[in-house]
Amino acid sequence: MESGDWRQAAEEADLEEGRLVEVAVGDRQVLLVRAGGRIHACAAECPHYKGHLARGSLSGYTLTCPSHNARFDLRDGRLLSPPALGDLAVHEVKVERGKVWVRLGEAPRIEMPAGTDDRTLLIVGGGAAGAAAAETLRREGYGGRIVLLTQEPVGPYDRPSLSKDYLSGEAPAKWLPLRGEKFYDRLKIELATGSRVTSLDPRSRTLTLADGSTMRGERILLATGSVALRPPVPGIDLPGCYTLRSLADADALLAALPAGGTVAVLGASFLGLEAASSLRKRGLEVRVVAPEEVPLEKVFGPQIGRRMKAEAEKEGVRFHLGTTAVSVQGNGRARYLVLSDGTHLEADAVLIGVGVRPAVEYLAGSGLAEAGAVPVNARQATAAEGIFAAGDIALFKEASGGPPRRTEHWIEAERQGRHAARAMLGKSPLPREAPFFWTRQHGKSLKYVGYAPVWDRLVFRGNPLEGSFLAGYYVGNVLRAVASLGKDRDRDLIHLGEALEAGRPVSPERFSDPDFDPLELSTGPGRA
Repeated sequence: MESGDWRQAAEEADLEEGRLVEVAVGDRQVLLVRAGGRIHACAAECPHYKGHLARGSLSGYTLTCPSHNARFDLRDGRLLSPPALGDLAVHEVKVERGKVWVRLGEAPRIEMPAGTDDRTLLIVGGGAAGAAAAETLRREGYGGRIVLLTQEPVGPYDRPSLSKDYLSGEAPAKWLPLRGEKFYDRLKIELATGSRVTSLDPRSRTLTLADGSTMRGERILLATGSVALRPPVPGIDLPGCYTLRSLADADALLAALPAGGTVAVLGASFLGLEAASSLRKRGLEVRVVAPEEVPLEKVFGPQIGRRMKAEAEKEGVRFHLGTTAVSVQGNGRARYLVLSDGTHLEADAVLIGVGVRPAVEYLAGSGLAEAGAVPVNARQATAAEGIFAAGDIALFKEASGGPPRRTEHWIEAERQGRHAARAMLGKSPLPREAPFFWTRQHGKSLKYVGYAPVWDRLVFRGNPLEGSFLAGYYVGNVLRAVASLGKDRDRDLIHLGEALEAGRPVSPERFSDPDFDPLELSTGPGRA
């Protein structure tokens, strides 16, 4: 079907205000929405993981994907918030004699800004924050030189998939790059792969690389992410012990896995538990060793921790909780673990998932790193003029005066990279989004919005031990964060997240009231 053809899509009377309706137009799926007195049409799938936008939410003109909370402007398809990278295709609409007609369009692409700019902007790190910043600089009209330095041999890729679809074998390697080489060439973003930065002179804004070369930028973004930790256990450096932080790490682990073998996972972290899920899909035996009695209890509470443990056990994962590895044994290669309870646990491979630390060694002597992180203000600016930081290394100070926070989640890093890019260009800051992350284990997607490192009251809608649910994390009577499990809770999570961002109160009593509809918290379609 030619994109310029007008095709009948729906009856005008069938489109209620604010209702998201997916229809087939030729061989493409289209989302129709009546909002603000007119009918809009756009692509029906999120460009991230193809989430169905009709299951999402519309607040004002902001369309939110139910899968991972990517946001778009309904009117022009413009990306407002990641994890999606591209904009939505927006289609022309006309109404004639009660029929809605659509002429299909294509998603706009980011173009290289016109004009000249003799500045050089440097981005150190090719992860979520660095990649998002590079693209945002072009989106915001910067036409000068951009150099993105990464010590990895490849350009930016989808790191969250390493412990999920890539490790399970469901995602081939060709799916991992965030963008193709032609994209970076077209936008004149220089990818300096294999470039390890060893020091920074903040006064001159000069980087020194491992090969002795130097590079100076008018603005520098530090986005070097994290380094996987290895516990101080004898034998932990034996061949057969693996971390999972990079694509090379994942490939090394996959190459070593025998069919039907056993993997011991040290640590019940998000990465460790996601990897356990993925390895079970490959038919491997998995044993998880961790000191806590309930996995993820510190993040989600005991009820949800027990639920996720039960889901893993149903899929064949075996846990050794309340214990730690005392040593890794083997004749030249890891063959078994000795645990603190005396258990000898045989394994063909050991995956280390005990956490990460910010990668800030190259900042020694710069005065920018404090206690292993880089303090930044609301504009992602460090203490040094012209130098910014984003992602895992950034210790973010809330403008509201709340306690500083550092997060290690992909979407938050992307968002910070976008905010940093605008700040590097001297543009006014955009409103901050409530932090969001998700973990997928054994076919269950557990999502979290907000920030509640501590709480004194946990309120549920639904039963956390079975079926779908929402969990509200309160300090006093103030809602700080919400967790959800189940597709039927996605919209509720979106609306509650919007309430967190807007500072709209939701009391514990209201949260738990079965008659309360979180849609009441929305600003409504077509209203800002």
